[in-house]
Parts: sequence; structure tokens; C-alpha cells
Amino acid sequence: MFAMRAPRRPIRPISSPRLTLRGLALCWGLAVACGGGAGAVEEINFSRDIRPILSSKCFSCHGPDSKERDADYRLDTREGAFADLGGYVGIEPGKPGDSEVVIRITADDEDDLMPPPKAKNPLTADEIALITRWIKEGAPYTGHWSFEKAQRPAVPETKAETVNAIDRFIAARLEREGLGFSGEAPPETLVRRLHLDLTGLSPTTEEMDAFLADPGKNYEATIDRIMAGPHFAERLALEWLDVARFADTNGYSIDDHRDMWVWRDWVIRAFRENMPFDRFIEEQLAGDLLEDPTPDQLVATGFLRNSMNTHEGGTIAEEYRVAAIADKIDTVSTAFLGLTVKCAQCHDHKYDPVSTRDYYRLFAFFNNASEPGKGAVNGNTKPLVEVDPLLQDAAAYRRALERRIATLEHFKAHPELVLAEHERNKDQVGKVTKSLDGEIGLLRKSLKSGKTSVMVMDSGAAKRKTHILERGAYDQPGEVVTAAIPGLFGELPGGVAADRLALARWLTGPEHPLTARVTVNRYWQMLFGTGIVKTAEDFGSQGEWPSHPELLDWLASEFVASGWDVRALLKSMLLTRTYRQSSVVTKELREVDPGNRLLARAPRFRLPAEFVRDNALAIGGLLNREVGGPSVYPPQPKGLWKEVSHFGYPGFFSAQHYFPDRGDEVYRRSLYTFWKRTSPPPVMTTFDAPNRETCAVRRLPTNTPLQALALMNAPQFVEASAGLATRMREAGVSPAARIEAGFRLATGRAPDTRERRLLEGALVRQEAYFRGDPQRARDYLASGGETGMSGDEAVELAALQSAASLILNLDETITRE
Repeated sequence: MFAMRAPRRPIRPISSPRLTLRGLALCWGLAVACGGGAGAVEEINFSRDIRPILSSKCFSCHGPDSKERDADYRLDTREGAFADLGGYVGIEPGKPGDSEVVIRITADDEDDLMPPPKAKNPLTADEIALITRWIKEGAPYTGHWSFEKAQRPAVPETKAETVNAIDRFIAARLEREGLGFSGEAPPETLVRRLHLDLTGLSPTTEEMDAFLADPGKNYEATIDRIMAGPHFAERLALEWLDVARFADTNGYSIDDHRDMWVWRDWVIRAFRENMPFDRFIEEQLAGDLLEDPTPDQLVATGFLRNSMNTHEGGTIAEEYRVAAIADKIDTVSTAFLGLTVKCAQCHDHKYDPVSTRDYYRLFAFFNNASEPGKGAVNGNTKPLVEVDPLLQDAAAYRRALERRIATLEHFKAHPELVLAEHERNKDQVGKVTKSLDGEIGLLRKSLKSGKTSVMVMDSGAAKRKTHILERGAYDQPGEVVTAAIPGLFGELPGGVAADRLALARWLTGPEHPLTARVTVNRYWQMLFGTGIVKTAEDFGSQGEWPSHPELLDWLASEFVASGWDVRALLKSMLLTRTYRQSSVVTKELREVDPGNRLLARAPRFRLPAEFVRDNALAIGGLLNREVGGPSVYPPQPKGLWKEVSHFGYPGFFSAQHYFPDRGDEVYRRSLYTFWKRTSPPPVMTTFDAPNRETCAVRRLPTNTPLQALALMNAPQFVEASAGLATRMREAGVSPAARIEAGFRLATGRAPDTRERRLLEGALVRQEAYFRGDPQRARDYLASGGETGMSGDEAVELAALQSAASLILNLDETITRE
């Protein structure tokens, strides 16, 4: 960008008519953008207003990356920006006319203009004006906000009626913008919102009625009751499985199975017991390094072993061992630092002060594990431990294994059930049988031992040296480095061994600026749809400025002061007036704050993928609420795994052919669905779940026709509509009573007059349709699992099922209002 060297031709001085007029025009545009007349222009905040411009447009050439820096001129530090460049300076505080930066960004000659036109990343007129004004006001530099320790800010005064400090921060910002809170949501909406946010499931009719008896009195009691139940822990665990890239297979091309589900159950139990979050981090990063670690603490370190691995022929073990450590660094830095540290694997970070040396000093924390680069076949790769199940007793675990074996034996006895996806080619029978025998054999080993295994961390390669890898290449070792935290954060305390335990304790230490902020931001995102920092994965220079920076720091300070109490943190958010607002969008709010970042109303957003399915099954009365245990196999379209598997290989690889479960296992919560990385559960991916190959802290929602098709046609949604139809039929004999019962089960409220009329009309039309051809009714009911009904009864139920499907497809049904 700014090539700070003598220009090839003289540049006109700032006092020339061309630049003076342009500067005046730009400053006028800035004044208008910031609010107009005298005194209306908001004070410039370097971190909020200037650093994002420099990071986006300038840091790629004039930032932290020493190897790519143009002419050694830096704009990411005060010293670099103000440096003497040999008779001129890039920035002269208070004097934009003497600042080469201003001269270059306003140049007419393309050879002098910065950023250069070939970069295709020009500054806007407002950005130029803002930089010019900033320099005129003295060019004050400050460190990046997220790298500074969070200071507990004073709670602002406000005229609004508030419940707690969180409300006061929100209200103060709304008042500055000339806005106020929306009214409280109806009690039916509030109780449904609480249950969906805290369990992923709608409240039952009994729970709804109990709340509505006295909403004011029951609001906090409902929060406490839900948090004490098992489904709250499952809901929190789901968020963490994305972060931890949890899956039931190894990834890469063969993608055979691994047994990590007991680690998933450890996470559920940790949230059920409200384990302090600093301890939650410590045990997952370094449970094996604690004094006399328990088996559970060893299991916790499975967090770091969720990286992909492979045993494919020709695998270069060291290459994949390095890749697994790189994945650990990416996961730890994203989950706890909110930084894209992986960008420094090959070169100094272009935007944040993280060098390649910093990266490999982090690498050294994980480089002494004995984890090999080549994975085991059909199971877990050492180091591992064998343990008892954590959320099931021995008898329940045994029953789960026996049920799965019985399912596979059933397919073995009836191979025609799986040959359809092979064009019923009888030559495939032997391959199907071999696959079934292999899967049964693995299950029988677990059945015999009564235990399961989980991959864990150790320090079995303590003498291994860590090199800076040139350009990140595993076979290009350079300088030897030792374990240390990134230099921008200082150093570990003296006298402390630089190991994973020290790293974990540094992450949650009192001076650490990021972990608490990053964590509370994700929990805010869970309840409000968007984090206070929208870019939950990036708190660095390329990340978004917080919508409420003082609130973020207050929450982080409170979280630490509470002993890292997740329940207390979430409850403080749930009790607010901010949370209890109506989500109705007025025309004014849509124009002033279309993204709802100011929170003058409650957000509304579609349920996460897993809860779209779980909630439909619950509404239909089908959901199996059993907690924990081995992963299960609900039905999915035939042939999906065939496209990515090694099915038919002369040997045996596990998890290459999908054999769906039978019985109640198919209705378990989606949290327990077997997750194959190269072919994740299709309903989950249709509704924007990640593939779990890498760490993900934010899901980006989409709206596609495939989602509507899944809701109407996917087998388990059809079964859910059949279940709901049965519940509607039991609610009364009149169409009105049945429609109201189904609508209330799905949305939590009674339909209004127009909605009731539309649904009753649909029910009448569907009944006429099925009565015209009773076979249609029987076929339709069979798709939902009902095969023993005929005549008028079949016509009636088929029409109800069609209406139930319509209700389950409503936007309101799959939306958290």
C-alpha cells in the first residue's frame, strides 16, 4: 500500500487548490455522516473508527507481517506510523497537510494513489475524511480494545425502567439513539422463548398452563426449574460440540468410526453440575497434568483429541501429526482467545500482532504428546483410556449395545433392506454381510468389556523439539523454540513450567483480556442471536467493534467475579427487561436498526438445526428424552454414505454403510445422532449445522427451498406430523378444537381468527381430497407409520395429518420469537 519512499514525480502540496477543495468536500461529507452541524460530530475513537479502516485497507502491506511489509512502514503501531522516513513522515499529528498518508490517499495520479488501484480495495470518501480529521486532531493511537484487560465499567444512569445493570447499559445506548425498550412479550411467548433457549424444546401444555397461572411470579421459578433439569445441560453441550469439532468418525477419505461419545457425555455432566468455566477449560486442556488425575479428568482432554486423523495408505505420519496440532491451536485460539492465530502458521499475522514465532511457541505446548500422525483402523488412536459410561449405568449401556447389535443382525438376516441403494445387485450381499459382521464385532468387544474408550492427551514425547516450520511445511524445520504465550500478552509467571496446565491457567488468569470476554459473548449470542461482538470467532483487528463495549466488559468482569458461573451469567441475562421484550418489528426500528444491534426489541431467529428436528418430534409426542450413551442412527436418505465411503473394500472399514436404528432410538435427541464428518446428518446440514471438521463458534443461518422440502418430506417430520395428528384427534371432535390444540402445541398460543379459518379450511379441503380416493389416505398414513386404518377413520386422520404437517411447517413453529 503506502510505499513510503521518494515519489517518482513531485506530489502537489496540501495547500494546492485541488487538495484543499477535495479536503473541504470530504470534511463536509463526514460532518453530514456524523450528524451535521456544529458540535454534532462524534468524537473519534481510534479502535472503533480508525483501526478497522487501516486494518481493512492498509495492514496487508503496512501491518504486523514483517516479510510482506512494504518499505518497512507500519501503520499498526504508533511508533511505526510516526517514524521519520528520511525528510518526511507518514503521519504528522495535527498536520494532515504534512502527512504522506493524506497526500497519498488523496492523490490523483494512480502511480501515487494508495491503496494502489490494482489492490481493488479503495478507500471511500468518508474513510479518507475520517483519517484526515483524525490526524488533524492529533492522531491519537490506542492499543486494540480486546488486548487490554477488561476493566469493570461504571453502570450508566438511565431514565428507563430497568431490572438490572445489563438493562441500564442497553437503555443508555437506546437513549443516545433516541429509542427505548419495546413492551414485554406476551406470557405465552415468554415461556416458549425460555424453554426453546434453555432446552431447545417447546414447553409442554402442562408447563405452559403452570406458567400462565401467574407469569410474574413464575418467570424466575421457571428459569430455575429448567436449569436444574437434564435438557438444559444438553442445550449448553450442543454449543460446545461445535466449538470442539466433535464427531463420531475420523474424517478425511476413509472416515471410519471413533469412540468419543463418552467425552460428549462428560461435557453434558459438566454443565449439569454447573462446573465453573475456568475449571471446565483447565480439565479439557490439561486434565492429565493435574495432580493424581481422575479418569474423568483424563476423559476431559478428549477435547484436544477431536482433531481429524487418517490411516490411509501412503499417509506421511509427520505431516498429519503437524496438521492435528495446527487444528488444536486453531480450536484453542478461536474458543478462548477469539483470534485467528492460525493465520500465523506460515507467516506473521497480517492484521494482528501474532508472529510466526508466537505460533510455534504455542505449538510447543501440544508437541510433546505421543499422539501419532497415523490413526488407528476402525477405532481410537492411542493414547486412549478405557472407562465406564458417565451418564448411563452398566445395565443401560449394555442394553444400548444389545439393541444396536440386534438391529444389525436384523439387516444381516434381511439384506434386501439395504440392497436398494445398490440397484438390488445380489453381488453386493457379501459386502453388506462383511460390513455388518465387522460392525457387530466391534460392538461385541465393548459389550464384553462393559467399557468404552476415549482418546486423551499425554506428555509421552517430552523430549521432542519444536521448530519453526518454514511456510508451515512439516518437512522444513527451522529455528528451535520453546513453549510460551504470544508476546503481545507478556509472559507466563516466573517459575511455572511451560506446559498445557500453565496455558490453561493463563487463559483464565485475572489479567487475561480475552477468555472471559469471548465466553460471555458466545452466551449472549446464544440468547440474543448475535454476539455483542458479531464476529464471535474474531476479536482481532478484522473483527467487528462491539455493539455495547462497556456491557461486554461488565459482563466479563461479573463472570470472573462469580467464579466463572455459567448459570449465574445466563440467569442475569434472562431476567432482564431486554430479554423479555416483544420481538415485533416496527417500521421505525426496521429503518433505524435493521440488524437489531441496539436491542430495542427482542430478536427472533430460526431454531438451530438440531432443535428444528427435536422440537418437531416433541410436538408430535415422539421424542425419546433419554440422556447420554452411544450415538444413534435415525433414518436418513439411502445411499448418502455410499457416495463418500469405502464400502466394498476387500477389507473392513467401519462407518462405511449406514444401517438405521429401529425402535425408540430413532427418536433420540439430535445431540446423540451419529456424526460422520464427510457426510453429516442431512437434516442438520440443511439447517446450517457445521460439518464438525474444524472449530465453529457461530452458525450462519440461511433460508433455502430445501429446508421447506425437508420439513414436508423427511421421514421423521412426516412421522412427527402423524404424531401431532393423533394428539389433535384426542383433543376433541370439532375441527376448531383440533386445530387449536395442534396450533398451541406447536406455537405455544391459540390461533387468531384468521389463522383458525385458514387452517380449518385446509382441513376441510384435505378431507374432501382423501375422501375422493380412500387409497390416497391409506398411502399417506403409511408414510407416517400408520398401516392398520381404513374407511372414514383413515380419511379423517389423513386430513388431520396433512393439517398437522402444515402447522409444523409454519415459520412460527421453527422460530424462536
